[in-house]
Amino acid sequence: MNLTNGPAGYAFKGDYPESYGNRVPELRRIVARQVSELNSIGSPRGAELLGILRGRRSGRRDLPQIEVRQRERGRESLVARGEIVMRSDSVEARALVDVMKSRGFDDVVERRGGLCRLRNGTALLPTVERAIEECSRKGTRGWTNYVATLAAVGKGIGGPEPIQHSEAYSAPSGEAGPRVAVIDTGIPMAQRGDGWLNGVPRNEGDIDQLDVLPAGPDGFLDFQAGHGTFVSGIVMRVAPGADVRVYKAADSDGFASDDMIADALLRAYEDGAQVINMSLGMRTTDDEPPPALAAAAQYITQDSGGAVVMVAAAGNFGDDAPCWPAALPGVEAVAGLKADLTPAQWSSHGDVQFSTVAEGIRSTFVTGLESPVFDREPEEFGNDSWALWSGTSFAAPQIAGAIVRICRETPGTTPRQAVALLASGGQPISGFGSAMQILEGVL
Repeated sequence: MNLTNGPAGYAFKGDYPESYGNRVPELRRIVARQVSELNSIGSPRGAELLGILRGRRSGRRDLPQIEVRQRERGRESLVARGEIVMRSDSVEARALVDVMKSRGFDDVVERRGGLCRLRNGTALLPTVERAIEECSRKGTRGWTNYVATLAAVGKGIGGPEPIQHSEAYSAPSGEAGPRVAVIDTGIPMAQRGDGWLNGVPRNEGDIDQLDVLPAGPDGFLDFQAGHGTFVSGIVMRVAPGADVRVYKAADSDGFASDDMIADALLRAYEDGAQVINMSLGMRTTDDEPPPALAAAAQYITQDSGGAVVMVAAAGNFGDDAPCWPAALPGVEAVAGLKADLTPAQWSSHGDVQFSTVAEGIRSTFVTGLESPVFDREPEEFGNDSWALWSGTSFAAPQIAGAIVRICRETPGTTPRQAVALLASGGQPISGFGSAMQILEGVL
């Protein structure tokens, strides 16, 4: 294992070489475009994009309907329209659930951790707020159901860029090491011809359908289709042959509610995951943690005695406001760096533990055609495709993979010990934690 203390934190220096041939100038322009899109979040174009995404799910009872709420400071947060998360673990709380049913919140889903989700598809925000106030008056907590997008913002407007697989690395093999859970959009059912990710189990409820919005297949990849495949491929690149399990929390446009993520997190833990990656995030109106995620993360930390390592993308907001689950106690938040290992302006920062290169990362992708709605120059991805992408979504799984690699190459090392060892190999940068290169970007 070549875990070094280089001058700027080059973990495993030289172990993950990239080769782009004569495409480097072109790829630099592509990465610059992806970065400009990440920097433009909150612009009129970003608001237009969110409006399109909200419209695509309109009328779908199986999906959260998105409402925008103004935060106390900074950019807005997203909530699920007409939805409440509330306690359901006492007689008094169960009685209040029945009261809420009589108020029209009659679509009830029981969640792990003593919570339930109630939905009233016609309820406007004032109705939800009154219901939450009633919960408080009767001694039971209730919250709006916050909604996350992948890596807090998503993949930018232009999306990933097709790129050839590098000859410098082949289909993964090796000892598995600690089990890694990837909580994301899921993974396609089809196996790849190049062998990558074929060892990842496919479970019906965790499949990325790729093309189901706005109202069934339209011949184009949905906005966040393939995100889980890309993130899983990064883990496998860093720790070849890792025991990766994929859990679907987000739909193929990239939205996941607080309770859905928490449910996937607990499923992963129950299935024996020792390292859990979450390349997604949300902002809350008051900067308080979302209840279901907070409860799930606290339970895992306490029940495992801190042995299970949770890793999350810090977010693409470019500020230091909390982004959840990255900001939760016990979660390793990972920010983004440029390829030269300097901080990325678009990356969230502040109370983070790690940062890695997050611009121009290469990984596995899916088959399909991008939609011209989301990409001004849509690309087609063939079988066994690879892509180049940017965002903190793709920094976090590098840390997850590095933890696995350290554990299996240093017998007796636990994931928690591997976190400390990895941190010691980085270069401290204010607001960006222990900064290091694992995978290379495009220089």
